[in-house]
Amino acid sequence: MIQILQGTISYPEVKWGKAEDRLKNTPLVKILDEIKGIGADGIELWGRHLDNLSEADIKALAKAIKASGQKVVVFGAYTDFASSDESVKAAMEEGRRYLKLMNVFGAKKMRIFAGGGASAEAKPEHWSRAIAGMKELAKMYAGTGMMFVIETHDSQLADTPETAVRLVKEVNDPSIRLNYQYMRGDIKKELDTVWPYVEHVHMSFAARYNSRDDEVMKELVKRGYDKTITLEFCTDSLPKEGETFSRAKAIAGMKKDIALLRSLMKK
Repeated sequence: MIQILQGTISYPEVKWGKAEDRLKNTPLVKILDEIKGIGADGIELWGRHLDNLSEADIKALAKAIKASGQKVVVFGAYTDFASSDESVKAAMEEGRRYLKLMNVFGAKKMRIFAGGGASAEAKPEHWSRAIAGMKELAKMYAGTGMMFVIETHDSQLADTPETAVRLVKEVNDPSIRLNYQYMRGDIKKELDTVWPYVEHVHMSFAARYNSRDDEVMKELVKRGYDKTITLEFCTDSLPKEGETFSRAKAIAGMKKDIALLRSLMKK
């Protein structure tokens, strides 16, 4: 049965600023009571909600999530396995970081990025780095039960259905699969290509993305999808230019959008 998760990326006041700007965000531990009653089956924990936290703070967050009746199902890590040797090294360091957090939160699935820039402009070394790096990541986690899902994302190696599948096939490890999100093409054709490898899905109803995820949901249900879906950016989680972010509106949007997805599951 499909598990619908809420993405905590929807809630920070500052999402992509400099590190010092992101320090202004309300810590996730302080809003858990606000986000617990919206109808989600779990949480996809945005990696930056762990930035600047001490080991004690991280354990306190995990304890508070559990006490609130919620659970972390997916980690949202930020990696680049392709751009350079330095970016691969940083991605592996990120992998080691989450290896220590697995048992703290209990998550068994991690969203990763391939990185590397657009696949149409990729050179052979981008592919070789990504494939070798992901193989090494899988080896690092061997026996843990962790599943890595490469997000299909623009301006990265996995920016088309075909290149996303190429990565999975060439890494050739059962723990490396795909995090599908609508790629602005024909939904049925996209899913025809990636379907055997999809272990997680991202959906977004923020106005700026011109979402067709109601159609994606219907197609997933038709195909018998029974894994995890994260409602990543919900209605009102990304305010229009000139508007101030409102967490209350974002939470209301998340609740509304989760209810929509559940209604589509029944059709």
